[in-house]
Amino acid sequence: MSMRPGRIFQFGEFQIDALTRTLRREEAIVKLNSRAFDVLLYLVQNPGKVIARDELLKNVWRDACVDESSLAQNISLLRRALEEKPGDNSYIVTLPGRGYQFVSEVQVVASQVVASEETLPEVATAGRSNSSGLIFQKHTVETSVITTNEEKEQLSSPISKSRPLIGMLTAVAAVVVTVVAVVLVVRFRTPRSPEPKHELVERQLTANPPENSISSQAISRDGKYLAYSDFLSKNLYLLAIDSGEIRRLPLPARYVPVDWFPDGNHLLLVNAAGDLWKMSTWDSGLRKLWADHVTDVALSPDGSHIAFLKDEGEGWLMGADGEEPHKILADDAQEALRSVAWSPTGQRLAYIRFQGPFAKRRVTLETCDLTGGARTVVLSDPYLFGWPTETGIAWLPDGRIIYLIYSKEKENESNLWAIGADPSTGQRRGDAALLAGWKNSLVWLPRASGDGKRLIAARQHVEEPIYLGDLTFGNKRFTPQRFTPDDWYNAADDWTKDSKGILFHSKRNGKWAIFKQNIDAKAPETLIAGSENYFDPRLSAQGTLLYSATAFPNNYEPGDTTIRLMSTPEQGGARSTLMTGKHNYACGSSPSSSCVVSDLKDRQLIFSHLDPVKGKGEEIARLGYHQANPAWDLSPDGSRIAIVDETEDKGEIHILNLADRKFTVLTVRDWKWSYLSRVRWAADGKSWFVFAQGPLLSLLSVDANGTPRVLQEMPWMGYFPYIAPSPDGKRIAFTKRMFVSDVMLLENF
Repeated sequence: MSMRPGRIFQFGEFQIDALTRTLRREEAIVKLNSRAFDVLLYLVQNPGKVIARDELLKNVWRDACVDESSLAQNISLLRRALEEKPGDNSYIVTLPGRGYQFVSEVQVVASQVVASEETLPEVATAGRSNSSGLIFQKHTVETSVITTNEEKEQLSSPISKSRPLIGMLTAVAAVVVTVVAVVLVVRFRTPRSPEPKHELVERQLTANPPENSISSQAISRDGKYLAYSDFLSKNLYLLAIDSGEIRRLPLPARYVPVDWFPDGNHLLLVNAAGDLWKMSTWDSGLRKLWADHVTDVALSPDGSHIAFLKDEGEGWLMGADGEEPHKILADDAQEALRSVAWSPTGQRLAYIRFQGPFAKRRVTLETCDLTGGARTVVLSDPYLFGWPTETGIAWLPDGRIIYLIYSKEKENESNLWAIGADPSTGQRRGDAALLAGWKNSLVWLPRASGDGKRLIAARQHVEEPIYLGDLTFGNKRFTPQRFTPDDWYNAADDWTKDSKGILFHSKRNGKWAIFKQNIDAKAPETLIAGSENYFDPRLSAQGTLLYSATAFPNNYEPGDTTIRLMSTPEQGGARSTLMTGKHNYACGSSPSSSCVVSDLKDRQLIFSHLDPVKGKGEEIARLGYHQANPAWDLSPDGSRIAIVDETEDKGEIHILNLADRKFTVLTVRDWKWSYLSRVRWAADGKSWFVFAQGPLLSLLSVDANGTPRVLQEMPWMGYFPYIAPSPDGKRIAFTKRMFVSDVMLLENF
């Protein structure tokens, strides 16, 4: 093992101190859990060296039996702490099959200081090797009496050693009295410093990849452990919050944790059918407690009873082993119940009630006693939930109820609030106070430790990068690469006619704009931007850029009458408005092809010719569809239109021939998905790319015989909203929308 001696290491804008075990960026402390800090220190102490995974596991987890997922999770946490973006490896490089390498230049700012026996420091430091094999500094404080040289000689001489014991005690007592006197003088003469204000501490506990986000989580009553599950596996994970160690528990089916029993050795779980189970954390033994669909669950503070909601409309109560289940809150056709929490005394329940239709909803935070009576309304707010209906509440020992307020109008802002409520009567106490907030995120399921000092919540944000894939992969695996490294919303729309650049619209600096980026470039160039929002660029064969513009902040705002279909030369020039209203449009890629535009009127999809300069032309056809706006695309030669309707639970592509107005239907073979929702023609004019939804979301290539080939798959919490094949048939660009969920820990709230 290669170790680089030192105490403080500088790399880039960061500084890591092995003595105080802190990571700083300039003057700010970067929060890291203990194990992630150990991993980073080991890498920094070995700059440039390729560190095998086994070496890291051996030296950082020496006394613990863990798998590589713990290491991968801590590496992900480090990348976020060091603010490395996808594709940016300024500090840590992953070498597939080999390990990790710290590539940044490292400077030793302060070396180790080892105290010798000949010195009498106020603070003595000595190097030690901890259980992980890393060298740290042991920090000990000793009480020392500073003497003159003469006194030192007297104390070390044979005469001094022969003094009576009473003399030594007298001298020591005199010193102690002097020290105490000085301390008292300083204590009462020096003005007291104000008590430090406790600031909210926020820490991310998980860092799952976007393709496999967290599905549910629960914090133990002692606040030391987090139980969580993911979307793709049947595993349950137990995370030691302070050390970062993870224990993986394989289960026979998918279960999600909802609460911990007070003994810390049992978990309350829900399976895919909504049944309620009790599991031992020692041997993963499972026992069913309730065999019917539950939506929200909470265990009483003493672990003796379980409160749960059934079918979002009924509140139930039963014993901890499933005994004596009985309904305490009745359902109503115009009402629904979401989320449930116990008061700290175990005498009452809190829940959220929805009343009326969604557009005119009334949402209240209420409490009741254990019979469902003595109800109180603590708060009423129409935004007392996440989007579309995610929510969650927690009732703390100090009487505060934690709840969520979500506002889509404020850049998808989620805020956690607290309001006091008497644990015995449910009566409101005081005003609400903001605890924490996140923009462009959805937060839900706040849950607290038994002492109320730690609070966890799920936080979800959306990543929508563009991926670029090579279509000449033959029998090899289709392996697209991320094209846009940033975290902006990026929608792949079209290509330049030479197949060297991608056209896309993106929301940056609060506005939608249209960009072009060559496939070998690192940054895009702006094509259309300004005071309004611009989106959906399509390029005609003659080099005219079609796009939509609106004054509204969202590109498809209900009731927006300002949307205009516009055109301008690709290389820039005068802009012209072709039509007003919401329209879909497409252009062929061959030199002689034209463009087509569609309107929706009375559930009819009306296709018309579109001149990129003069505007709407002759009507082509009128088609009736169940879906309000079915997806369609124009063939490269402009002669046919392919249409898919996601309201039809079958795999069919409808082909409209523009010459004779006749329809043909292509059925996708071996159909196993639910429906199709996107379609784009391939460059050969004989095949298509479609987006299919089912158990997994799939990007498919479908040939002329209807035979599908899966190019990409991801869980249902993702999406492929935009597909753009290149005109030369060699590449495909697509937007991959991923909902990334992680667990956040809050303290000092």
